[in-house]
Formats: sequence, C-alpha cells, structure tokens
Amino acid sequence: MFAIYCQTGKTCDLLRSVTIAGVICQSITSKAASIKPKKNDTMPWELSGADLCRAVIAKHGMEAEAASCKVVVDATYGRDDALLLEINHIWGFSYRPWTPILLRMTTLFEGDRPKGKATPVEHFRLAPEEGFIHEFLYLQCGHQGGTKNWGRMGYTNAALLYPDALAHLLGQIAFTVKTE
Repeated sequence: MFAIYCQTGKTCDLLRSVTIAGVICQSITSKAASIKPKKNDTMPWELSGADLCRAVIAKHGMEAEAASCKVVVDATYGRDDALLLEINHIWGFSYRPWTPILLRMTTLFEGDRPKGKATPVEHFRLAPEEGFIHEFLYLQCGHQGGTKNWGRMGYTNAALLYPDALAHLLGQIAFTVKTE
C-alpha cells in the first residue's frame, strides 16, 4: 500500500492512500518522448522522492503542500506490526515493454499498528534515521508504453535484472553510498 503523509514537526499524519505505478509510468513515457529511444534501446532514468510526491498529489487532486508531504510505502500492511518507509529516490532502467526499478527508502515508523492488521497508521512520531533501505521491483511499463501495473504478484516478486540493468542500479547504490 502506498500513501501520502504530511509532516508537521516530528509527527506525520495520513492524508490518503494513493497509487503510484501510473505516475511512474507517465514519468517514463514523458522522458522517452524527449529522449526518443529506439525499440530495442534501454533507457536509464531517475525520479526524486520530492518529484514523485508532487506528481502523485497532482494526479490525485489533493490540496496539500508537497514540500511537507511524503510518499510512503506501508511494507507490512496485512500484519499487526507496521513498517512505514518514505520513498526518497527511484532509479529505473527501462526496456521497451517493462522497467526494473530501485527504490531508496528510509524508515519513518516501525511499531504496532494501532487499529490492527490491514488498517492504515493514521498518525505517528518519526523514527530516528537509520540509513537507507533499497528494494528492487518492476513495472509492466517501459519506454514504449505498457500496462502501468506492477510486476506479477506471487511467491516472489523480484525484478529480473539483466547484466546491464543490474550494473546500472548497483552503480547507483555504490555512488550514493560513497557521496553520503
């Protein structure tokens, strides 16, 4: 589950649940329109968490100040415990019909879910920062379009990373770790 949370001081409040796959796919196709990759080309790209947040707020017609908001992943939505992660940055490596992506996230909240499993955490105090968490996913959307859906769900939902995509995405982790 994805959501927009707004921060005031050291606390965050749920604004609303959102979808982000369509926003990311729109970003991919927009970049492809300016780069114009050929059918079999690859297209590395990136999107900041702030840019993602502004685009999601606009897509969902929310009246919120994007500078005080965060796009948040509820990584344990179906469980009693909650792990809420802010999306700080996204890197992608688009092929024609699909895109493996790398999310860089930070922990905002980890604890009990006040209203039980499968309910959103509506309000929380920010957790102390502990460094970045990374996750690989994939979208069924590439630089030539697609379904705007996440990769198939199942027992494993890992991105298939060909050597060129893996080298690019691991290079982003190595580069950002060195510059922190």
